[in-house]
Amino acid sequence: MAGVEDEMTPEPGVPHRGLNVVDFPDPGVLTSIRKAVRLLPESKRRLLFLASAVQISLGILDLIGIALIGLVAAVAVSGINSASVPEWAQSILDRLGLGDATISQLSVYIALAAVTILVMKTILSAFMSRRIIRFLANRQADVSVRLAREFLSRPLADVQRWTTPEAMYALGNGVGAATVSLLGSAITIGSEVFLFTIVGVTLLLYDPVLTMVCVLLFGTIVVFLHNVLGRWTAKNAQIMTDSSIDTLTAVSEALATYRESTVLNRRDLYVTRYEGLVGRYARASSTATFILEIPKYVLEAALYLGILVLAVVQFLTKDWTAAASTVALFLAAGSRIIPALLRLQGAGITIRNASIQAQPTFFMADYLERTISEKERAQDPTSRMTAARIHEHIVRGYDDFEATVVVDGVSLTYSDALEPALLNASFMAPPGTSVALVGSTGAGKSTLADVILGVMRPQAGEVRISGVPPREAIDRWPGAIAYVPQAVALVAGTVRENIALGMPAEAIDDQLVWESLQRAHLDEFLVENREGLDTKIGERGFRLSGGQRQRLGIARALYTRPKLLVLDEATSALDAETEQSIITTLQELEGEVTTITVAHRLATVRHVDQLLYLEGGRVVAHGSFDQVRRAVPEFDRQASLLGL
Repeated sequence: MAGVEDEMTPEPGVPHRGLNVVDFPDPGVLTSIRKAVRLLPESKRRLLFLASAVQISLGILDLIGIALIGLVAAVAVSGINSASVPEWAQSILDRLGLGDATISQLSVYIALAAVTILVMKTILSAFMSRRIIRFLANRQADVSVRLAREFLSRPLADVQRWTTPEAMYALGNGVGAATVSLLGSAITIGSEVFLFTIVGVTLLLYDPVLTMVCVLLFGTIVVFLHNVLGRWTAKNAQIMTDSSIDTLTAVSEALATYRESTVLNRRDLYVTRYEGLVGRYARASSTATFILEIPKYVLEAALYLGILVLAVVQFLTKDWTAAASTVALFLAAGSRIIPALLRLQGAGITIRNASIQAQPTFFMADYLERTISEKERAQDPTSRMTAARIHEHIVRGYDDFEATVVVDGVSLTYSDALEPALLNASFMAPPGTSVALVGSTGAGKSTLADVILGVMRPQAGEVRISGVPPREAIDRWPGAIAYVPQAVALVAGTVRENIALGMPAEAIDDQLVWESLQRAHLDEFLVENREGLDTKIGERGFRLSGGQRQRLGIARALYTRPKLLVLDEATSALDAETEQSIITTLQELEGEVTTITVAHRLATVRHVDQLLYLEGGRVVAHGSFDQVRRAVPEFDRQASLLGL
């Protein structure tokens, strides 16, 4: 069990019940890009590289268009001055078969060709950008779904390492930052760098000195902007990431504690906290937008001043033909390079932002990669359970499922605890029998129930349901095992949607819904309500009483006609009359359904077949209700006080 023990032991950098992304510094843009690429399947990586290569290669069309514009200027000025076309230009015209054309014809032909090529490049670039962005958006959805599936397949202890806002961010905004923003910006940077390279080499061959001056001038500006804005961007991106998670946390806490905060008159404190967080995010967001605009103004000003100085120097030191062709060539190059520099600078800022904002997603992906089993990794997607297959199991029954539960020497210690939550717990429940888990608060009852359900993995011992581990039993016989928690979680929707939790509307069987409601003694309430199964219960069930919410949870569990039913304080919120009705329902299931009940209210477990009394994670007594009374004085005292 060493591997399981290691999994439950805190690791350096592994969060527990709350990931603070500030604790995980940005590893750098290149490392982030590699991590983002690794999020994609191998086949999608190849498509991404191919699309990137096509997008990058379009820079060649820019080079051709720029050269043609320089050629137009040389030909046009030579015609005005009645001078011969420069030797380099005449050589190009001869190769194109235009050596005998007139100056006017040449100017028109070359201008048309230049405009056609540059427009074609723009159209193709826009087309490829759209396809790449759509491709990355689809990959964002794929990665988010895959991570969500792997995340939700982890044991409860692993899931609880993340708070709800952190998990939502890592599976949502973080994935978007890692795919669309990070990889999209990386492709943009690759395209622009290739354009600079081929245009720079060409200009360097044409006029080395002038090219080097331009490179030094604009290179200095770009490097300065990158250094200054890069630091500003990194700090601002961290503020946006933290504020986004903190805002989700504040809203979640305010809704979860609405009654308490109202009674204590502290709602304004939550609003004030929310106001501060939203304001912080808004300021950081506006700063990010402004940072993206700065390079535009700086580089535009530099281009205008540079062209002015270039024109003055060229026309004072060279003949008109050479000066005009040089100015036209560098002006054409500048008209393409300056927007490219702006895109490059913007992509650099975006990629820096995205690198930081994607860290929670990278962390989650790395953690899931380390902890997921080979069996889970090799699972065939076609074997995943569909709504139709689940419904088929419910209707057909579970003929080959034997509701036998065997718990053999189970021990478990939480990663942040000194004492074990369970220690060498063992029992066996034959099919159709009832078992109750009792004991004081913190004795390990709910933990044992979680282990039986497979949501917690023991560090020693094993649990078998129908001869296989719990998770395998759940996968093989969906619906055969059901669970009723102490606090039933309801979704915003109708009664029907809450009973058939997660099932699409077309797969819900109303007959099964009414059957489960009748067993949970909630059908009369809905019959009296004219909306029936379409009754809206509101988010978190605010339109239902506490007892009605609990009965709805019981009906949800009974919807699948389970053979094994685990109840964790399932009758705690019920009035005495309704509780007795539920007890009667459970008694009616005896012989047909195996029930395991976690209970504080001893009246609900008085007639069970087996009763386990837990203390400090140990099963200290095991037997009938009366046998446990004789073995445990404290239990006997509680039963006597209740008149049992």
